[in-house]
Amino acid sequence: MKMLKWYFETWWTIIARPIYFYTKLKEESWKEKSLTFLVITSWLLAAAMTLAIFLIQYLPIGSTLVEGIKGFKFLIVLPVLLTLALVFLGMTLLILGGVLVIGLGAAFYAVGFILHYTYILLGGKGSLNRMLQNSLYSSAVALAGLFPSLFALLTRYNLLDLSLFRVGYNLVYGLVGLFVYGLWAVAGRKAYGVPKWKALAGALVPVIILLIFGIAFDKIALSKLETWIAPLR
Repeated sequence: MKMLKWYFETWWTIIARPIYFYTKLKEESWKEKSLTFLVITSWLLAAAMTLAIFLIQYLPIGSTLVEGIKGFKFLIVLPVLLTLALVFLGMTLLILGGVLVIGLGAAFYAVGFILHYTYILLGGKGSLNRMLQNSLYSSAVALAGLFPSLFALLTRYNLLDLSLFRVGYNLVYGLVGLFVYGLWAVAGRKAYGVPKWKALAGALVPVIILLIFGIAFDKIALSKLETWIAPLR
């Protein structure tokens, strides 16, 4: 509980007061608190996605298995169903948690690496360790993934139109991109002592990569995801 309290206090400071956070942040190894912060973010997001997957896919499939079973017979099979549900929940959580820790860890490490050498080229002076630390803390924005998970769940149960899911997803992605652009610019300015315009220019590099990835995902993967969350009939 103490760790979660620290996490949410840190998360709120990053989101609500990013300039204050990066100004007061003391440099330490990126493998310590900043990496812990990213790992907790990954597992919280994995837990939310696991719950969404359970309600979107596992629950409808499970309901077909007990269709027509009522009364005492249902009570007999209920422990088996609960056990299966917990097993699938646990397996999904472990898989998603591992994938997100590795994926988000690699992504934000790469962002820190790119930003470091970008600001060095722009004349800034700072350490790679500090930029990696700053970048890992910026993973706070990843919790915005809770919204697409919620949109998918609402779409599956006919509470949100399928076309609005794409709109909602792209809106969240765009807002996250804009916000994290500001985070990286603030982090760069505080870590390398560059002017404001150089801080904004340097942060554009990973943001452009982020936008390219978002466009590619929208064109290639989002349509497949829509078939997976298509409303129940």
